[in-house]
Amino acid sequence: MNKEEYLEKLTKLLKDMPKDDREDILSDYKEHFRIGLENGRTEEELSRALGDPKTVAKQINVEYMINKAENEQSASNVIEAMLATAGLGLFNMIFVAVPALGIAAIIMVLFVAGLGVIFTGILGIFSPLINLIFPHAIHLPVSGGILGTLITILGGIGLTVLGTIWVVIMVYMAKWFYTLGIKYLKLNLRIIKGRRIRPE
Repeated sequence: MNKEEYLEKLTKLLKDMPKDDREDILSDYKEHFRIGLENGRTEEELSRALGDPKTVAKQINVEYMINKAENEQSASNVIEAMLATAGLGLFNMIFVAVPALGIAAIIMVLFVAGLGVIFTGILGIFSPLINLIFPHAIHLPVSGGILGTLITILGGIGLTVLGTIWVVIMVYMAKWFYTLGIKYLKLNLRIIKGRRIRPE
C-alpha cells in the first residue's frame, strides 16, 4: 500500500485517541515516509517495513493506555491498559491479564478482610455498651464483671489497631503492585515493538 493509504488506515484506527496525540503520531509516521523516500525507498517498501496498520494501531493504543494509567492512577485506567495489552495476543492474555487480575483479586480480598477485623474490633469496643442497651445482643467472649468488660474493650481496641495497620499495608501493597504492573506492561510493549522492523 502507498503512503496515503497507510496513513488513512492508521488515522481511522486511531480515531478514539485524543486529536493532539493522534496528530503527533501521524506526524512521526509521515516523517518516516519522508526520510525513507529521500533514501530511495518506495512507499510500498516503507509501508511493509512499518508493519500492518492494524498491528501498529493496537501497539500505539496500548502505549497510550499505559501512559494514561501511569499519569492518571486509577483502577479503571490500569484495567484498560491491561486489557489493551492482552488484546495484542494470546501470550499477553495469559502472562499479563490473568496474573494481574489474580493479584488484584487477592489484594482486594485481603483489604476486605482487614476491614472485617476493624469492624470486629469496633464491635468489641462497644459490645459492653450495646449489651447494656440490648441485653444479650452480643455474646461476650469473656464474662466476669469489670475485668471481663475491660478485657473485651482492650481486645476490641487491639483488633481495630491491627485491622487498621493491615488495611494501610494493603493500600501500600496495591500502590506498589500498580507501579510494578505499569513497568511490566511497558516492558511487554517494548518487547513486542522490538519485533517490528522499522525503516532505516
